[in-house]
Amino acid sequence: MSGRGELAYRDFGEAFVLACVTPERLVDAIRRIAGDKVELGPLRAGPGGAAVVTARGTIGEPIADELGSELLSYSVRLPVDVDLQAKVGAVGRFKATGEITIRLTVRTVRPLAIVIDVHPVTPRDVTFEVVARGVQSRIMALAADIEGEMRIHAAAFVNEQTRRPDAARLTRIDLLPMIEAAWATL
Repeated sequence: MSGRGELAYRDFGEAFVLACVTPERLVDAIRRIAGDKVELGPLRAGPGGAAVVTARGTIGEPIADELGSELLSYSVRLPVDVDLQAKVGAVGRFKATGEITIRLTVRTVRPLAIVIDVHPVTPRDVTFEVVARGVQSRIMALAADIEGEMRIHAAAFVNEQTRRPDAARLTRIDLLPMIEAAWATL
């Protein structure tokens, strides 16, 4: 049906969820959960944890893509730009740019709520291109597996952020209180 005609209850429900959970709203929620800065470390890396790595950087504007599935699902890509410092006797400096992919699934639950499930991020969901600054840093990058360690710790960082209590209020919308409030103002 088009225009302002009547909708069957089921059609209304689907249209309501699609109007509530848009890519723009998801991007806004992810931006608020992730923030715009990332700090990792000091982290142990390399054989026997011999390297100590610290990272500071920025998180860019998230990009949401709808995935084709029975449930409304999205893939949100979070660009990251990081400066790294690794110390194993000497100090190595690196620049890393990458992306973290976060998968979201939208569900409706009783009594009347929209829930956005944030799937755990794994190191496979994280990509980084690490550029060593100088010969010594290049050798250190190979020995300490800087890229692999960054992927592991970036995934852990995102998972920690999404489990925070303030993140929970951005992933569940209880509709009954809103409906009650709307009826009360009539």
